[in-house]
Order: sequence, then structure tokens, then C-alpha cells
Amino acid sequence: MSPSRPLFGLERVWWAADRMWPPFVNQLVVEGAGPLDAAAWRAAVESVLPAWPAARARLRGALGWTRWVADGPAPAVVEVESADWDGRGPAAWTARPLDPVGGPIVEVLLLSGATPRVILRTHHAAFDGRAAWALAEDLGAALRGVPIRGADFADLSDVVWVGAGPKAVEPPPDACAPTGKATDASGGSWVRVSLPTPSGAVLPRTIVALAHAAAAFVSGPLRVSVPVDLRRHSPGVRIAANLTGFVRVDVPTVEPDFASVSEQISAALARGAEAEVVRGAAPLRHVPLAALVLAGRGAAAYTLRTGRGATSATISNLGKLDAAVLDGAGFRGERLYWVPPSNPGTPLFVALTGHTHGLELCAAMPAGFADGGRLEALVAEMARRIAVSGA
Repeated sequence: MSPSRPLFGLERVWWAADRMWPPFVNQLVVEGAGPLDAAAWRAAVESVLPAWPAARARLRGALGWTRWVADGPAPAVVEVESADWDGRGPAAWTARPLDPVGGPIVEVLLLSGATPRVILRTHHAAFDGRAAWALAEDLGAALRGVPIRGADFADLSDVVWVGAGPKAVEPPPDACAPTGKATDASGGSWVRVSLPTPSGAVLPRTIVALAHAAAAFVSGPLRVSVPVDLRRHSPGVRIAANLTGFVRVDVPTVEPDFASVSEQISAALARGAEAEVVRGAAPLRHVPLAALVLAGRGAAAYTLRTGRGATSATISNLGKLDAAVLDGAGFRGERLYWVPPSNPGTPLFVALTGHTHGLELCAAMPAGFADGGRLEALVAEMARRIAVSGA
């Protein structure tokens, strides 16, 4: 019998988000040099599968009985000709959906061109960034012929560090979208900028930089969601799931204060507030997916129409990562970054990734918020602020 585990509430929310605005996926991009040996990559995928049942998971069942079952197709390895792509904005392959019901929910893209790239794509309902990174580590190990570690495919009701406690309540839809009201443009967009490694705390600096940049478009306050890995309560654990909660930070666009932002983050982490979101979403595992999609579309339509919602932006700091994670079979990684998903319920999603050459900032928006050069202007001002001491 194939391994399985329950789908929990917050994962169901991300499944609904994918139905609303696909693809809702993590995309780790590693840029480097050297050949991309498709046969070696397919062998590496095959060799990690016994230790990674999550990589073959797909959804079965209904309502509270929905489970991830590891009986789906193996991750696909796809060769892509990408000679003209610079890795700084959307391409057809970054918009490819992944199917959490039929599978596969993991895909490896090998992009040939002047700058060879590998993209590891994982469905966000089953993998958060930390789980996707652990899979990348093992794929790289398999390429190099060294031992892999694998990851648990566990019943998350046994994750004791979620436990009992307060449950988060969805905030009111009163936070400004960073670029104001949306137009009727459809689709999504993203941009990437590369920065020197900034000094000090990158996350609060980025939130303050966003508030300054948003002041060119809006005058009201922002509410920023900051993803937090629940595994921090048990360092070293490797569980393949979406085990990310959130803490929220309120910041004005007029004279945003670095100390206030830092204190809000520290206080939320001290009380384990990220688990409150996971607990609050737990009952949603029993809600029909169609009802979640309908509610999500209604909230998104309000945000698009008014320029206000429960969240202004999500800013995810993945930390400093090793671009050599996928080295092997002749390929050598030099830079890496994450392309975040875009969803109309979240006007802006920023992913921060450090490496030995600096910091990558990748920002995604629904096209209605991004068009007219607004996304590029917002990100350019954010980058300028981050790069200047005291942003």
C-alpha cells in the first residue's frame, strides 16, 4: 500500500489558490555553467524517489478525508530551449501548471542557452520552500553519487510544535495594495533584481523599503505577511509538507520605522504566532474546495476593485543558500533565486534569496496591479532603498 498522509487545512487553502490562479508553485532557479545531462538528471530523480514519497504524492478523497497518497507519476525532467531568456521576468515555462490531483507535483526543467539553468518546481500545496530545498539537496547529492537523506512523509497531526493554542483570525480587508487599485489586465508578472549583500537585518529593511516605495502610489498603511517555517521548533527535522505559517507586520507608508518592524517580528516569533495561522486554518480541511475557491475569488475581486485587502504583500526571506546545491554531471551553479507565485488575493509576493554573490529580490504581482510599469517602479525603489544604509 502506498504511503499517505492527511491534507491539512492550510494546504487545502493553497490547493484552492491553485484552482483560482494557477500555477501556485515554488520555483527554485539555479543559474550556472556546464552541460545539462538529461539522462543523469532522470537517473538522479529515480534514485531519490524511494526516500521521497512526497515527490510522487497526489490528492485522493474528499473533504476531511482528503489525503496525499504517494502513488502518482514520478517528477518529470523536461529539456527546454531558452536561448533568449535572461531569467529576470516571466517565460512560458514559469507559468506551467502542476496537477495536485493527477500529478506530477514535482518537475525539473533543464534550460539550455548561454546561461544554463535548472528550475526545480514543486506544488505549493505539498511543498514549502524548506521542503523544496531539502529535495534539491538530495537531487544534487544523487547527481554527485553521494548519500541522500530523504524526508518524512508524516501525519502532521503528530507535529507537536503546532499543538494547542491561540488560533489566528483573518484580519479585515483594510490594508492597501502597494501599487493602488488594479486595472482589468489579466495574468501575472514578476521581475528580478540582483543586489550586493546588504548589511544588517534584510527582512525588516525590505519591509521598510516596500513601505517607502509604496508611498508613491498609496497613502494608507500596509500589512505584510512574513512566512515562518514551523520546523524552527525542531531544528534538523526533514518533513516534506507545507509547514509554513505566517506572522503579520503593520507598517505605515509615511515614515515607516525600522525598529517598529523589527520589534513586531521579534514579538510574534517569541510567542510562536506563526502556528496560530496553521491552527486557524485547520477546520478548513472539512470545507468543500469549491466553497473555498468561491470565497477566495470574492475576496480577490474586492482587492482588485478597491486596492485593499487583508494582506498588502507577502515577503519571504529564504536566507543565504548555496548555489552549488545542484552541482553534478558537469553542471556548476553560480547564482540562485526563487520565483514566487502570483495570486489576486495577495497584491505582491516578494522572495529574497542570498548567495555568495549577493541578494536576489524576485517580486510577483497580478498584472492588474503590475501594469503601466508600476511593478518595475516599485521594485526599483525597493532595491534602491535596500542598497542604501538606513533604508
